[in-house]
Amino acid sequence: MDNKDVLKYCPRCSGPAVLEDFRKIVCGGCGFGIYLNTAVAVAALIFDGEGRLMVVRRNHEPRAGMLDLPGGFVDFGETAEEALAREVREELGMAVSHVEYYRSIPNTYLYGDVLYHTLDVFFKCRFDEGTDNKIRSNDEIKEIVYKYPKDLVEEEIAFESMRGLIRGMCESG
Repeated sequence: MDNKDVLKYCPRCSGPAVLEDFRKIVCGGCGFGIYLNTAVAVAALIFDGEGRLMVVRRNHEPRAGMLDLPGGFVDFGETAEEALAREVREELGMAVSHVEYYRSIPNTYLYGDVLYHTLDVFFKCRFDEGTDNKIRSNDEIKEIVYKYPKDLVEEEIAFESMRGLIRGMCESG
């Protein structure tokens, strides 16, 4: 999908607009310009006591049925850590602790015929100790699976950034 086929009208005056260098919409009529900036997404790396990584099977598009990590997009005014805590709480009903930055990888995310450029930020974390609540997934998650990173099949992984992350984990041991 090419965004120039979708983003062809000015958001200010509805006149014809062009997408310049994949990231700026410019109106030929009123001259309005708006940048399409990178969206930030966060993902949780949660390992069980045996060293297996928690992955979730997506229940909805994009990439329904494929494996992903718990997480989502950072909202306005949130830090990446706050977004991670909110997303894990929304998706799994659990609070996280010991949140530690792991790495970031650029990615793309096709949604509603628009290709978004993202920066996916991965954090190692654990569920809060002392809480007696159990994991309860929301409707975004079809299934929760624990696998050793080396046992994940690349073709089952939803997004290229996560594939790169898993490859890097396996190469570094």
